[in-house]
Amino acid sequence: MSARNGLPATIRTDRLVLRLPNSGDLPRLVDLLGNWKVVEPTAVIPFPYTEDDGRAFLNTLGAPGKAQSYAIAQATDDSLLGVVGMKFMENEPPELGYWLGEPFWGQGIVPEAASALLRATSNLGIPEVRARVLAHNEGSIRVLEKCGFRLLEHTTSKVERHLGKPLLIMSWSAP
Repeated sequence: MSARNGLPATIRTDRLVLRLPNSGDLPRLVDLLGNWKVVEPTAVIPFPYTEDDGRAFLNTLGAPGKAQSYAIAQATDDSLLGVVGMKFMENEPPELGYWLGEPFWGQGIVPEAASALLRATSNLGIPEVRARVLAHNEGSIRVLEKCGFRLLEHTTSKVERHLGKPLLIMSWSAP
């Protein structure tokens, strides 16, 4: 069994449920990702984000080579707040990625969700997880630091949206 397949289908915290995104999330996906401030720091989310983009995302869930994605949802009403995921690659540590709708910024939601996913990953015996973050994205750097990530490398982005911009590669080690 691959590590990706060993992750639980649902992960719960005090305030959140991490679960598989579903077609009921589509309107909220389109709404939250219709904000350039949310999409700009990501590497691959298209903008403007359309229903077709949302359907394409939902249709790739579970596909080989794609991240294991979780909807970050309110525990109280299951409403979508964002997405957190882990991408597994051959011969490399998995990579954490996430986005959160702007109305929910500054509430500690991503550190809570990402820490829960990291614990689940650690339970599979995975010793290291990495994350990439634009050097100017102070909020995301703080999120990663709260989760226990440390700076591993300064580099520059190779993705088209951020080509040549300063990029940090950060690393988390299982306890």
